Amino acid sequence: MGLNWKETEKILSELPLEGSYIQKITEHSVNSFTFSMYSRSEKAWLFYAEVSTPYARICRTEKMRPKTKRMQRFTQYMNAHLIGKKVTAVRQYPFDRAVMLTLSSSEETLVMHIRLFSGPGANIIITDSNGIILELLYRRPQRNEEKGKPLTVEERSSEGDRRYEVRPYSTPTLSEYIDSEISAEASAEKREQLEERIREKRDRELAVLRDRLTRQKAREKETAGFEETKRIAGILSSNIYAVKKGMERAEFDDWERGGKISVSLDPALSPNENLEKLYQRYRKDRRASEMAREEIERTEKEIKDTEEKYRALLEGASDERLRKAAEKPQDREKENGEKRPGIWLSVRGFDMIVGRNAKENDEILRKWTRGSDLWMHTRDWAGGYVIIKAQKGKTVPLPALLDAASLAIHYSKAKKNGKADLYYTEVKYLRRAKNGKTGLVLPTQERNLSAVLDEKRVKEILQ
Repeated sequence: MGLNWKETEKILSELPLEGSYIQKITEHSVNSFTFSMYSRSEKAWLFYAEVSTPYARICRTEKMRPKTKRMQRFTQYMNAHLIGKKVTAVRQYPFDRAVMLTLSSSEETLVMHIRLFSGPGANIIITDSNGIILELLYRRPQRNEEKGKPLTVEERSSEGDRRYEVRPYSTPTLSEYIDSEISAEASAEKREQLEERIREKRDRELAVLRDRLTRQKAREKETAGFEETKRIAGILSSNIYAVKKGMERAEFDDWERGGKISVSLDPALSPNENLEKLYQRYRKDRRASEMAREEIERTEKEIKDTEEKYRALLEGASDERLRKAAEKPQDREKENGEKRPGIWLSVRGFDMIVGRNAKENDEILRKWTRGSDLWMHTRDWAGGYVIIKAQKGKTVPLPALLDAASLAIHYSKAKKNGKADLYYTEVKYLRRAKNGKTGLVLPTQERNLSAVLDEKRVKEILQ
């Protein structure tokens, strides 16, 4: 619970704000800041302000919270214009949870309004000495609170019907109590929120994996009859003398199970061609079934590992580790200040990056690959690069290579052709073409692969 107006008044009376200089401003989140202050009487001390949350407050603090990795525009402005200024006056809005700090230097005087209101009124606003807004934490056009506009300060004339009191506290000052107790409450709530986000993320990942497992089991079931196909081919082989071209069906004795067995034939094929067709079907279904079984085992292990990973996170991870695990990839990109190029995917347990044009291809190779990563591209067709990120001690299995090949064909001019020859090699075996176009590289020690575009699989991967 945040402060009421009487508690705000009490804390202001305890803080050595007037006469203190602002030495440093640290941003902890979009709406919380610590001001490193210095006064002759108190020496160095810390002033904490948080707005627009259920725990909105100002107080003296003894701990420096973690700072954000990337500073927002408002903090940059404060660092440029407030550091070095002296607090020459402190005033509270009458009967309200807001304060005005007059900040002066030999060059100018500014006013910082810290509003601990609930709802859209919450804000930190910097004005000049005439009340013109110079910068503000939240732009609120509906309240006419924008840069360059005059700030309207609405002051209450009374407390109203509700009577507020300062909550009981056992520490020497209310500020100390607020810093310890409310911070602990806020931290506990934030952890609960983080844990809830982690559980939601876990459930989403597991749903995707279980859906994949269901499809893989369906594929295994579709190809499970390969042994029966082999048995029928064996019977046909033993009776090949009795088969003539043009026959659509032939019936033979089933020496294993007794009775008769009817074998469908292609009348346009010779007896031996029909036999070879059956054996080809057997080999194809056997390979598909074996691959499906490998995928099932891999996905079942991934499900188990995912469950264990999130169990360990929820049971014993620090708040900072939980925050990093809960954030989205684009959140990390924003913090790092650099957006990742191309399409990033997880395919059969391997991370893949797909470049869709020359610019993305070039940026991916320059900034987002290592020498051991695998590079793949369509031969004789313009198109995007596919990078398979290397994993220590693991080779890329054929199913993953075929998926990468389908992606490469899909994002190339070979897409209409439906198939292509490709080559692949490790990134360390690529060299840039002298005076070549953006992204153009020449591979060495490459291996070749022919593949047919599997649009259904591409759609599945991209989803």
